[in-house]
Amino acid sequence: MINIHVIGIGYKPLNPKERKIIYKSGVILSSERLLEVFKRYREFEKVQGKVLVLNTVDETIEFMKSHTKEAGKKDIITVLASGDPLFFGIGRRIIDEFGGERVEIMPDLSSIQVAFARIKEPWDNAFLMSLHRGPDPQKKRNLKYGINDIPDLLKAHRKLAILTDKENNPSEIAKILIRSKIPPPIMFVCEKLSDPDERITKGVPDDISVMSFSTPNVVIILFREKE
Repeated sequence: MINIHVIGIGYKPLNPKERKIIYKSGVILSSERLLEVFKRYREFEKVQGKVLVLNTVDETIEFMKSHTKEAGKKDIITVLASGDPLFFGIGRRIIDEFGGERVEIMPDLSSIQVAFARIKEPWDNAFLMSLHRGPDPQKKRNLKYGINDIPDLLKAHRKLAILTDKENNPSEIAKILIRSKIPPPIMFVCEKLSDPDERITKGVPDDISVMSFSTPNVVIILFREKE
C-alpha cells in the first residue's frame, strides 16, 4: 500500500491528484527553503497546519520511521521535494529506506531542465552532474565527480549542467576553469529559478569568477562555435 508520497514543487501548479494527496495527508514534511516556495501555492493556506519543517534528509527519514510506527501504514505522509525528487534528490533515499511499493514519486520539472529552457539550449547532449553535498556540514555526501573534474568533463562532453552548493559555487567553478588553461567556455548561472527574483547571468569564466550569486543556482557551461 502506498502511503508515502514525494511531491516535487517549484515550477508548476499542483495537478488534481497531487492536490488530493496534499489535502489527505496526515503530515507534510518540508525544508525551510521549500516551505517558502510552498507558501506561494494556493493549497498552502488549507494545509499549513500539517506542515512540519525538517532541514536535513536524515531528520526527515528518522521522523518518517517513527511516525509510521506510531500511526501505522495507513497514514499518508507527503514529503515536499525540489523539482524532480529522483534527480539528485531525496526520492532515491526514501525508496531505499521504505521500499518502492510504499512510495509514490510525483515529479515537477527539474531545475536543470528549467535552466536549459531559460537559455534556449537543448539539453539532450549535456553531461549532468551535482556538486551539491547536502545541507548538513557534518554529513557531506560523497560525490562521483568533484569541482576539479569539470575541465576534463567539459573537454569530453562540451556541455555541462551542474547543481551547485555554497562551497562549490559558480565563482569557484569559474576559477577552476581559468586555472585549467582550456579555451574560455560560455557560462550561464541560473539563480533562484521560478522565484520572483530569478536571475540569469551569462559570461566567460573571468566575468563569473569575480561575481557572487544567490542560492540555489544551476551552472551551465558550454563551448559554442560562435558567440
